[in-house]
Amino acid sequence: MPELLIRLNDQTVPLHDCCWVEWAPCGCAVSVVMAAMHDGSRALTTEDEARRQLEPRKRDRDKQIRQGYRLELMTMTRYRAEVDLAIRCPHLKGETSQQTLDAAVGGAQ
Repeated sequence: MPELLIRLNDQTVPLHDCCWVEWAPCGCAVSVVMAAMHDGSRALTTEDEARRQLEPRKRDRDKQIRQGYRLELMTMTRYRAEVDLAIRCPHLKGETSQQTLDAAVGGAQ
């Protein structure tokens, strides 16, 4: 598969150097998914594709949208500098699923 490039914040970057971050209505990051895999096995080019990857059930996706959850595409450089999913959101009640990209990235930078 040819390398997919996107224009993000006035710079062209490979899609596999980006991720989709899910933000709770309170402003805390609660989950993340790689936008593309280096081997070409997956490419999440739209917010809808990323949302389906994070939440397979349409009913749950629709509920999250109604509650104000949003997704943002960002570079891995920005993700590492600004987002810390190791910090639990203090605003959400109950157990929340926190993820980290460290294992998914596999040290590739």
